[in-house]
Amino acid sequence: MNLDKIKFFEFDPKTINWKFTVKQSKRRMKLYIKMSKAETGQWDALKDAAKPPEMSDDDFARILFYKGLNGFMEELTEKVNSLSEEEKDEIMKESASTEEVTDVKVEEASTDNE
Repeated sequence: MNLDKIKFFEFDPKTINWKFTVKQSKRRMKLYIKMSKAETGQWDALKDAAKPPEMSDDDFARILFYKGLNGFMEELTEKVNSLSEEEKDEIMKESASTEEVTDVKVEEASTDNE
């Protein structure tokens, strides 16, 4: 069995100098981002310009995070769709032989306090 993966998309986290910390338990995950003073200033400017006054900072950050994930998934889907049928078949064979394929759902963050 060949365990080498075919690389069809590459993301270089070294181009972003943010420090990410993820703390995860059974039901929750916290994501911490350490930014420079300039990056924090840019975040504050974006927040002041785009966040509705009735929305919390946490909800605004959560929506941006999910919007970013959706954009990433759209870009990934576009790259997969641009592959030839032979390349897609090869990737599907590789993934089927190493792990079970599951349906992934991304839900929009709600600003309602439920």
